[in-house]
Amino acid sequence: MSIFGAMMTTLSSFGQTFLLALYVPFLIEEFKITNSLISSFYGVATIASALMLPKLGKFIDTVPLKRFTLMTTAVFLISLVFFSFSWKWWHIPLAFFGLRLAGQGLFSHIAITSMSRYFLENRGKAISVASLGHPLGQAVLPAITLLVIAQIGWRESLWVNAALVGIIVTFFVIFAIKPAHLQPESILENQEEVKKTSQKVDKVRQRDILKSRPFWLLAPNVFFIPFAITGLFFYQFGIVEFKEWGVELVAFGLTAFAIASAFSILTAGPLIDKYSAKTFFPFYLIPFLVALLIIWLVKGPMGMFGYMIFMGLSVGFGNATIAALQVEFFGQKYIGTVRSLFTSMMVLSSAVGPALFGVILDAGLGFNVVFMISIGLLVLIILLSLRAIPTYSRAKWKYKYRKKFKKT
Repeated sequence: MSIFGAMMTTLSSFGQTFLLALYVPFLIEEFKITNSLISSFYGVATIASALMLPKLGKFIDTVPLKRFTLMTTAVFLISLVFFSFSWKWWHIPLAFFGLRLAGQGLFSHIAITSMSRYFLENRGKAISVASLGHPLGQAVLPAITLLVIAQIGWRESLWVNAALVGIIVTFFVIFAIKPAHLQPESILENQEEVKKTSQKVDKVRQRDILKSRPFWLLAPNVFFIPFAITGLFFYQFGIVEFKEWGVELVAFGLTAFAIASAFSILTAGPLIDKYSAKTFFPFYLIPFLVALLIIWLVKGPMGMFGYMIFMGLSVGFGNATIAALQVEFFGQKYIGTVRSLFTSMMVLSSAVGPALFGVILDAGLGFNVVFMISIGLLVLIILLSLRAIPTYSRAKWKYKYRKKFKKT
């Protein structure tokens, strides 16, 4: 079942910013539109998909997983094919909307929600394996896509993308997922936990989630990483130029990011299963803070690798931590309803980041201001995250500190 999750997150890459950005030069040339206009199309489509996700994502709690996955895949395929046949400028935002909704939004939502629902004892490991699809897609698919575009053209490459998504998902859903896979792991040994979880979330509604303390505890963290990552990646060539580094460092940096993210994801799973996600929630953003300090203060080109590695460590650990923490706070029964809200927030924040950074840069304030604002926001979020530490843990740490202090 965890392989299904990894497959879905990998294929979600065809709706992610880092892959769709490869088509932007061809769209600008063929449709005779400007960078700012296509950025506006992309931003509007992303916001629209974010608004739709809570409405559609919650159906994973009531619609069978196989049917929900196939329906989402149908939307993804239609969007890819429509994109390939687009010939009017207004076709572009419509195609972007479908790709962002089905690809970035629902494919990732299906992957992590199914891991959260069908795994109990090994939930952290399952989420980690499923999350590996993101760095795998980042490391492999851009180079392959560029090669395919060079050989057969950008429109034809979208047909290849559609064929891959359609064949792989349909085959896996029909032949690989068995009824036994759709039962919670070790259910007989975990009856008390299942009973407790079901009672805990018997009447969860989205408006109730929005009013809850756990939601507002998680919300700033869920918002920040896609906000910062998308904004920084969107202007990565501008950052390299600002730092006076070689453009070739971007490719090497992205590879380092993918490797660090994969390592962090694999490390996070066993640790979360052993200690719970609450233990790590306030601290997983600290490497991101180090990354921002490196890109702001380090002048040499090696700073690119430190920046990407620490950012990858934080993003990888954070993906697993946030996903597991949503189950710890809200339970399993309606995790699709819960996750659809947070996934919507993530998609929305990925539209806000590039827009805000663009306003700062257009105002002539420069990347130093971008870095300082990002660091200030991150420090505030880390401090707010300390509220997630259980009271007994804080008391335990204070006791150990005072005991040690008295001895010295």
